[in-house]
Amino acid sequence: MTDKIKIKFLTAIWGARYIEEFARVSLPSYLAPGNLPIVAAENDLEVLILTTSESRATFDEMPIFGRLAELCTVRYLLIDDLITSGNYGVTLTLAYARGIQDSGEAQTETTFVFMNSDFVLADGSLRGMVDKLREGHRCVMAPSLRARAEITLPLLADAVDPVTETLVMSPRDMVRLTFDHLHPTVIAKTATQNFVTCSTHNQIYWQVDRNTLLARYHLIFMLAIRPEVPMPAVNSYCDYGFVPELVPSGEFTIMDDSDDFYMLELQPSWQEKQFVHCWSSTPDKIASELSVWTTREHRRFAGVDIVFRTGELPANLPAAREKMGAFVADVHKRMTPAVTHVDHFYWVMGLQAWRSLKGDSYGDQAAGPRELKAVQNSDRPGSAVPPARPRTTLRRRMVHWYIGLISWVRAVAGTKPNVAVWHHSWLDCRLVLNWLNAVGRRRPARTLLICDPDSTLASALSEQGGFEVEQGIQRFIDGYRELDPAARAEVKGRYDNVLLHTTRANVRSTADALQIVANYVAPGGSIAVYIEHVNGEVDPSNFSIELAQYAEEVLPPSWIGYDIEAQFVGGTAKRRLRLMERRLFRHLTPSSVWRLPVLVAAVGLWPVVAAMTAINNFRHRDIGGVCPEFCSSALLTLRASDGGAEGARPSV
Repeated sequence: MTDKIKIKFLTAIWGARYIEEFARVSLPSYLAPGNLPIVAAENDLEVLILTTSESRATFDEMPIFGRLAELCTVRYLLIDDLITSGNYGVTLTLAYARGIQDSGEAQTETTFVFMNSDFVLADGSLRGMVDKLREGHRCVMAPSLRARAEITLPLLADAVDPVTETLVMSPRDMVRLTFDHLHPTVIAKTATQNFVTCSTHNQIYWQVDRNTLLARYHLIFMLAIRPEVPMPAVNSYCDYGFVPELVPSGEFTIMDDSDDFYMLELQPSWQEKQFVHCWSSTPDKIASELSVWTTREHRRFAGVDIVFRTGELPANLPAAREKMGAFVADVHKRMTPAVTHVDHFYWVMGLQAWRSLKGDSYGDQAAGPRELKAVQNSDRPGSAVPPARPRTTLRRRMVHWYIGLISWVRAVAGTKPNVAVWHHSWLDCRLVLNWLNAVGRRRPARTLLICDPDSTLASALSEQGGFEVEQGIQRFIDGYRELDPAARAEVKGRYDNVLLHTTRANVRSTADALQIVANYVAPGGSIAVYIEHVNGEVDPSNFSIELAQYAEEVLPPSWIGYDIEAQFVGGTAKRRLRLMERRLFRHLTPSSVWRLPVLVAAVGLWPVVAAMTAINNFRHRDIGGVCPEFCSSALLTLRASDGGAEGARPSV
C-alpha cells in the first residue's frame, strides 16, 4: 500500500433540526462502504464538525455519530461567533477557513475534504476522490446535481438500512433518482430545450439521451484541497477564492464522470425558483450574466465536460460533446474580461450584510473573527504579491468606492423590521412594529417569538428586553409534544404574547403550530401570526386569492373561541415599484465598460423609484383590514374571547 494520506473531513452544521436531517440521509451515505470506511481504512482520517456550543450535545444523543466515532477520530470546533440569522455563505466560508487553520503548521501537509450538509454521496464516491489524490492532484473539484428535496429526501430515507444506518446506493441508481426529480433550476439551465431558462447560468447542461446529461460548471464545489500555502485572510467566498488562494499554482482536476464520483444536492423546489422563467438560453444572454461575476478560475473549470449517466456511455456522446463545446466556446467568446476573486463584489456586499447582522459583535470594520485578519507575507513562503499596475490599482479603488456606496445605501435602508420609509418592505414591517408597539404599551409583558432559523426578526427582537426567541417552528412543536404532563403544566400560560413568524412556503402548517402556541399564552394574552410572502413580487400568482383558500389550514380548530383581527399590506403599486427596483438593481453591476451608461442611468433612476416607493408607503401607512391585490404580508391577531377562553386552549 502507498503511504497514507492525511485527510481532514470538514462539515459545518448546527441546529437540532438540521443535524437530524443531516443524520437522516447525508451521514448514512458517507458511511457507505466505498466512502468514509474505505478512506479511514487506507488513510489517516479525521472528521472535524464545525458547530455551535448549543448544538454540541445533540451529536452525542444520536447513535449514528457514535458509529462515525468508531470509524475514525471525530472532533468538534465551535463557530458560535460566526453565525447570524442570514448570509449563510459568509458563515460557511469563515467556518471552513477556521477548520483549515485548526491544523496550524500542518496545513500544507493535510488534504482538506469539504462537505456541505445537504450533499448525499453515491457509494464509492470518496474512493474515487482518493484515487485522484493519489495521482498527485492538490485540488479536486466535484459537481453536485440538484434534486427536489421534498420528493427525493423520503425516497433516500427509505433506502437507509435500519440496522447498519447506512445508505448504500450505486452512482447510476442515484443519478436515475435525480434525473426523475430534477430541480427546476437544472431544467432551466439546460440549453438544449427552449421552454424555460434561468438568470443564473452558473452551470450549463446539455441533453444527450434519457440516460445521459452533459454539463459545464462555472461554479463548482471544491471537494478536496491540499494547500500549497497556509490559509490567508479570507477575501472571497470559499467557492470563489479558496482554490486560487490555497493553490496559487492553479493546478486542479475535476471529477468528470458520475460513475467515479456522484454527489446529489438536496434543494427545495422553491429555492431560486424566482430566477426561472419562460424563454430560451442564448449564448449572448448567458455571456452577459456570466461576465458580471466569473473569475479566471470559474472559466477554467467550465472548460471540462462532466458526464452524469445511468448506464454505459452512449454512442452519440462524442457528437454531443462537440456541440456543447462549440456552444460554450461561443458563450466565452462573447464574455468580457474576468473579474478578480480578491474582494469579489459579491463577497464584499455579503460580508457587509453579515457584519450588520452581527450587530455590536463585529460592527467595527476593523474588528471581526481571526479568519478575516491579514496574514503577513513572511508567514507564507513563496506568496509574495507583486505590486499592482497603476491602472489595476485605480480600477480596484473605483470598485471599492462603488461597492462602499452601495453598502452605505444598504446601511441607511436599515434591516428588517427597522427599515427606511423608501424601503420596499416598509409597509410589511409596519405590521409587526405596530403590533410590537401595542404590546409595549402593556408592559411589563413576556413575549415569545417563534420563527424559522432564517427569520429577519430573530436578531432584532432577541436584543430587546422582555422577548424570548425560539428559532425553528417544527422544532418548537416537537419539543412541546415530547414534554411530560408536569413539564406542560410549567409552560402553560408562561407568556403574555406570542408572535409566530411564518412565510408563504410554510403557511399551510400554521394551524398545527397555533394549537401548541395556545398552551403558552396567559389569560388575556394575544397570539399574532405574521405571514410574509418573501420576494412575492416575482411570483406571478396572486397571494391574496391563495391565502383565502388556506383559511382552514391557517386558523386553529378552536378558532371560534377567539376574537380575530386581520391586517394586510401589498397592492399592485407596491408590486410594480418593487419590480422596477429589481430591474434597476440588475444593472448596478455592469458586465463591461460599454454598459457603464446603463449603470449611470440605473443609479440616476433609482432615487426616483425610491421616492415613489416612499410616497406609496406613506399613502398606505394607515394599515387596515382590507386585503389588497397581490398581498405581500398579513398579520392575524387572536385573543381568546370571554365566552370561549377555555375552549380556545386545547391540550395537545
